[in-house]
Amino acid sequence: MNLLKIEALYMYIDIGNSRSTFSTLHDGTNILTYLADTINANYANDLLTPFTIKDGDAIVGGVSNFQLLLDIYSDCLTTYYSPDFKNRFNNIPAVTNETLHFYFGAGIGHIDTPSTEDLHDINIVNGTSIINAIEASEKAKVVMKSRLTQKRSAVYSEADYFFNKQPFKFYCLAETQSFGSALNALFFLAFEQLIKSDKQQHLFRIKDSHPDYSNIEIGTELGYNSISKADISSRVSVLIANSDYFLYKKVRMDIVNYLLDLQQIMKGAGHD
Repeated sequence: MNLLKIEALYMYIDIGNSRSTFSTLHDGTNILTYLADTINANYANDLLTPFTIKDGDAIVGGVSNFQLLLDIYSDCLTTYYSPDFKNRFNNIPAVTNETLHFYFGAGIGHIDTPSTEDLHDINIVNGTSIINAIEASEKAKVVMKSRLTQKRSAVYSEADYFFNKQPFKFYCLAETQSFGSALNALFFLAFEQLIKSDKQQHLFRIKDSHPDYSNIEIGTELGYNSISKADISSRVSVLIANSDYFLYKKVRMDIVNYLLDLQQIMKGAGHD
């Protein structure tokens, strides 16, 4: 049988410490279903394989457009902090106190499939992209367990970029190791190093989700409801000025451009 070989990016999102986090595993399943449904609805026309529950405590799905990685990761953060998510799962302590976390494994490679119709069934699709995504999620777990040793010796040891601020602990593996390593560094810079407080993190999420919002609209989302509009606008301006938002925005653009170039490289390699 001749198989189609397609360059692809798959994501394996695993709930951390699910057995000790939930009183019943049904809670974890509900959260994963909600997250999968949200991603599938937002990217209905872009997914090679819709996000589906895998192995009980994870979801997996994939895209052919590498640039969607940044959007999907950002949407996961937006979903996690959304009022609807918190209200829907307000009976789960890890949600209300924001200690729930996930391992976000991204795998870059190829998938092999008999036909494009089979791409919709995660149990049929196979290839390095999915394998790398699963292994990346496992690597994220290892990195988080060793985070206390992430010091100057990192270059000479098994230490790696770890995500402390973000509930989605990102890690990427690619067929060419350096491609994944570069993405890990860029995501770490954007989502960890350039965000210095919870208020800045909230600000960046709002501006990512609503790029056309005025300072007053941003301030309202931030909870500045008890002061005048002029004071709201001024306070948001100061918050932006004291942050690295514009550098953060540049890194996001660099990530998108990097993913675009990487996909072109892989397409060219596939035709050699």
